[in-house]
Amino acid sequence: MSLSLASIRGNRHFLEQGIDLLERLSPEVYRTPTRPGWAAVGSQFRHALDHYRAFLEGAPEGRVDYDARQRERLIETDPREAAAQAREFIIRLEQIHVEDADRPVAVQMDSGGGHLPDWRPSTIGRELQFLVSHTVHHYALIKLMLEDVGIDAGSDFGAAPSSLAYQAALRSESAETGAGN
Repeated sequence: MSLSLASIRGNRHFLEQGIDLLERLSPEVYRTPTRPGWAAVGSQFRHALDHYRAFLEGAPEGRVDYDARQRERLIETDPREAAAQAREFIIRLEQIHVEDADRPVAVQMDSGGGHLPDWRPSTIGRELQFLVSHTVHHYALIKLMLEDVGIDAGSDFGAAPSSLAYQAALRSESAETGAGN
């Protein structure tokens, strides 16, 4: 039985959201920076997908090294390749079992302290939460970049689940207040 935790559903949602956008982008828009000094949209997608790969490759051995990324140029320059990789990652995420959620893993990420290894304890479930947060963060950057060239990524793209829930509660509260007048 595969894991049915909210974090798997959340990661699937965001990867599918990315796939939907990737399928609408031309290779030119995908690989061309929209602002001077900024990376291209493709670099942002590649970076987010690199983290999924690091997690999926390291989790079975209990050691996830987010700094040991492949940085595949094709994923960075071809939106169709990025979408294909995201689809692969969805399949692999759904193969994680519920009993693995609390399984310990050691995680390494450069924290800016002199490039020294900094392995820290975590769990599979916690790293799945991290991937959602990390992906949303990069999607927010992608949304801004695409706005520069007149492409609407969608109102929910790059928005954290908690922010969307808060906005929905405000709308509901406003509708209830307005209904009583």
